[in-house]
Amino acid sequence: MAAEEKIVVRQVQRPQREDVDTLVSWFLKSFDLSEDELEPGMLKEIASASFVGSGVTSKELNDKLDTPRTTVIYHLNRFISSGLVVRKGRKYFLRATDMETTIEELQADMLREFNRMIEFAEKFDQMMMGDIYGRGKERKRSARKQ
Repeated sequence: MAAEEKIVVRQVQRPQREDVDTLVSWFLKSFDLSEDELEPGMLKEIASASFVGSGVTSKELNDKLDTPRTTVIYHLNRFISSGLVVRKGRKYFLRATDMETTIEELQADMLREFNRMIEFAEKFDQMMMGDIYGRGKERKRSARKQ
């Protein structure tokens, strides 16, 4: 996982309908990426290009979606920051070749990060318990005597 990657997952009720547009919108809402109507179209274009291994440039998205390139780049950066999309040269791809594998990779990132947080929490709890019961002060005194 990149140092600055921010994965936000919201619990959003799964849609009743299961067409592509509805599912793409649901994914984006779940990842807190549904600012406007542009993002679903962008994600579909990126996914289509990723499936065939070609990727898509910001210029191609600009042309296909008839949107200012600065707006396209803003949304691409949000996708990258979330971990859904990666940039390879001038082209943008889903993180993996398909959405399922992309989500699995994000899940693995989150599990790794939560495991690191658990390790920290264990150390934190030990330190706090030591301070509450005076053990931390005893260790400090013995370290000063040496």
